Amino acid sequence: MEWFSSATLHALSPRLAEFTRDEVAKIWDSVSESYHQELLLNKTVRLTGLGTICLREEDFCDENKVYFKVRRPMFHLDEPVWVWNKLRYGTSSWPEELKVSELIYAEAALRLHMPKKKVLKCLEATMIVIAWALTEGKDFDVVFKNLGILVCRGKTVIMRFFEDLLRDVDKTGVLVNNFLQVSFSCSQCSL
Repeated sequence: MEWFSSATLHALSPRLAEFTRDEVAKIWDSVSESYHQELLLNKTVRLTGLGTICLREEDFCDENKVYFKVRRPMFHLDEPVWVWNKLRYGTSSWPEELKVSELIYAEAALRLHMPKKKVLKCLEATMIVIAWALTEGKDFDVVFKNLGILVCRGKTVIMRFFEDLLRDVDKTGVLVNNFLQVSFSCSQCSL
């Protein structure tokens, strides 16, 4: 988030002054790793105030119009975030029956050898800045290590998952291989 100065960032969220830039990055990397581990266990996880990530099994067509069952990750921005900020956010049908687990902050804290309260404080302080940026329509990216990038451009929000995650969750290889092909052109399929 290079589009504003540290002074602005600390004015928006004074608690961030307690953390170095390196600490913030390490905490978010650890949180991302927790997400990654939960997804590999086929769990749905939610980061309070931002969104939910799950795996969904669905039909997918390749360039030859052949259908396959694939598992793909889905990110669902929390409704208050996109409604309140009047964001353009394409939500595909979200499975209602999913049991959602809150992110276990203790896991992230354990990895970092730091108190759970400190991890939670950093996440909350960062979320204030993200909420401000969304409200203002700022262009920014939030990188979730081993998962993907939440791309925010003006009032449009899209989650782009990394190739390695797609390979990890869809062992068939169909999903990734089709998106890596330049010739892919099935208009009924999207990720």
